[in-house]
Amino acid sequence: SDSMKSAQMTSDFLCCPVLAGRECTIEICKGNLGLGLSIVGGCDTVLGAVIIHEVNDGGAAQIDGRLRAGDQILEVNGIDLRKATHDEAIGILRLTMQQVCLHIFRHQEVYREEDQWDVFSLSLRPRPGEGLGLTTVGKWPRMYKTVTLKRGSTGLGFSIVGGFGSPHGDLPIYIKTIFNKGAAIEDGRLKCGDQIIAVNGHCLEGMTHAEAVDILKKTKSTIILTVLS
Repeated sequence: SDSMKSAQMTSDFLCCPVLAGRECTIEICKGNLGLGLSIVGGCDTVLGAVIIHEVNDGGAAQIDGRLRAGDQILEVNGIDLRKATHDEAIGILRLTMQQVCLHIFRHQEVYREEDQWDVFSLSLRPRPGEGLGLTTVGKWPRMYKTVTLKRGSTGLGFSIVGGFGSPHGDLPIYIKTIFNKGAAIEDGRLKCGDQIIAVNGHCLEGMTHAEAVDILKKTKSTIILTVLS
């Protein structure tokens, strides 16, 4: 019967795994815990999609165990998030009831370990009494990462350079300096030269230096940076 088929589908959604490279639908029971997800991205950001930033400890998603950071949320209870802005996606997730049906896509790993290096063979003949004089350098691709900082009494602890209309032309926003005190050096993941793509889900593309500084200054205790490193 239709009711039996519906019950079977619900059961499947409650236990089916999330596999890389495939879209799948899962169902999570929130109970009194809350869903326990934070997201970045949206159609109004450079990411162009709604991505799980963090699965919070103690929430329904963490207890369920199938979702992880980096998963793309395509639909929530049948509502399409593919063209949703960041704020729209947050609003939709906040309005979910006890049973939450999520349509998810998990990307394949982009890089394999063997792709990270140039591999070659060579033969060297050092001169008597001299070393080879070589330094080997890894070939690491630039990758997106999300860094969450908690602003303390010493501030975020970094300065930026670039921006639309800068003296050097229309540039992205880059981290110029990591100060000796502040959230950035305590966290340890940001580096000079990292490009800041978004701040708390808001894209910095096309912003002037002053506009980017203003956004960073207005952030409260927690700031989520999407960075190209």
